[in-house]
Amino acid sequence: MNPLRALWVMSLLMFSWTGIWAQTKVNPKIGVNAGAVNAELNNITAEARYGWNLGIDLEKGKGFVYSRVGLHYYQFTAALFQEVNTPGDIRISDHTSIQSVKLPLNLGLRLTGREGFMKINAFGGITPSYIIDVRERAVVPFTKSALEAYSLGANAGINVDILIFSFDLNYELGLTPFFNHATGRNNVLTFSAGLKF
Repeated sequence: MNPLRALWVMSLLMFSWTGIWAQTKVNPKIGVNAGAVNAELNNITAEARYGWNLGIDLEKGKGFVYSRVGLHYYQFTAALFQEVNTPGDIRISDHTSIQSVKLPLNLGLRLTGREGFMKINAFGGITPSYIIDVRERAVVPFTKSALEAYSLGANAGINVDILIFSFDLNYELGLTPFFNHATGRNNVLTFSAGLKF
């Protein structure tokens, strides 16, 4: 499935979900993220670093338990190091950016209820991801083909709502390989802020 079709299918699933269920809360947000992955690719070491993300979550459910589905764009930096193989080699470093789309599917718990000035919620679930693009660099060659197109993570987090403002702290644990032909799974810590209405 090509990237545009995959994005279209994920969007259709998300918005058809809201059409089926009424009284859905909409939560657009923006945030920062930090990745933790380390892999050896031929003679290149790749390490995930920091990035930013933008997306929307939709919540449904009146009681203590609610469902939450999202569509998010992630961009983060990977630090690349060309390894030294012979005494005359010079260790070269470079950075590249990796862009992906994530579709978190979560169940949440309203720890402090639905009413009040401040509400605290916990959530967790699974997060399918699709790599959109890799910004190639000339210094240390690294392309999209070095990564698995699709990956899966398990995530858990805390959400705090203050009036219409919403804050999330989320940790995603990689369940499937992030790289082709190399070990390494991408674990991501994300902090996001947005509005909920």
